[in-house]
Amino acid sequence: MTEDEVVIITRYVRAVCPQQRIDEYTSDAWYDYLAPYSVDETRTAIAAHIAKGNAFISIGEIVAQIRRARNDRLSRHTEAEPPHGDFGDASYKTALLDERKAIADGRTDPIVVPALPPGEQPAMYEGRGRALLHSVGREAVSRRPEFTAACPYCLAPPGQPCADGRGQRRRDAHPSRIEASRAMAAGEPPTDRHAAEQEIERRRAAARAHFDRLSDEDRAQLAEFEQRLRVEDDEQAATDEPEATAS
Repeated sequence: MTEDEVVIITRYVRAVCPQQRIDEYTSDAWYDYLAPYSVDETRTAIAAHIAKGNAFISIGEIVAQIRRARNDRLSRHTEAEPPHGDFGDASYKTALLDERKAIADGRTDPIVVPALPPGEQPAMYEGRGRALLHSVGREAVSRRPEFTAACPYCLAPPGQPCADGRGQRRRDAHPSRIEASRAMAAGEPPTDRHAAEQEIERRRAAARAHFDRLSDEDRAQLAEFEQRLRVEDDEQAATDEPEATAS
């Protein structure tokens, strides 16, 4: 609210509370407290206070009434869930804060909890999450095609990343999940876990046979490469841990 708008508010108070003393310094003092709020929500707060039978209103009562109205709107609002695969990055948080501010200011009506969908039909929360990200010019992380199917190896649900043996998120999907996602994209049923385990064992056997044919120099280079991968995985896990705790 600007200083001129605060002058309008003080004149409004003088009109609805003719017995209240208002002088040329009132708007200057009230500006310090009303600057964060809009004219509309301030007038609504004053009207609500006067409608209760009060003949006077203080600046403290105006601010308290505005905050009660804001808290009421936020309590009736259901925030959008992030899309599958979004782990709370800055773009989603920015969009969520913008939506929350719009609800508090009264520029947007609260979105209540929808009724449960019939049968097995999923609730349409993801659409709201994508709309929030789109409002700040970002797309959802869940567009990674390899996360389309559930992982038959670690059982990660669709849209969520795979997990390693320690239960930490992997940057890449398991090979069996990539094949399952490709099968879904082609309209074929995804590979079940038993078939995936058989394929993994076949590949391990082929890898062991290939390893047995390596020279000592090749094995040393391979060991160095595996050590580097472990260091990178540990660094990535240390970076992801605070996000996982916050969610």
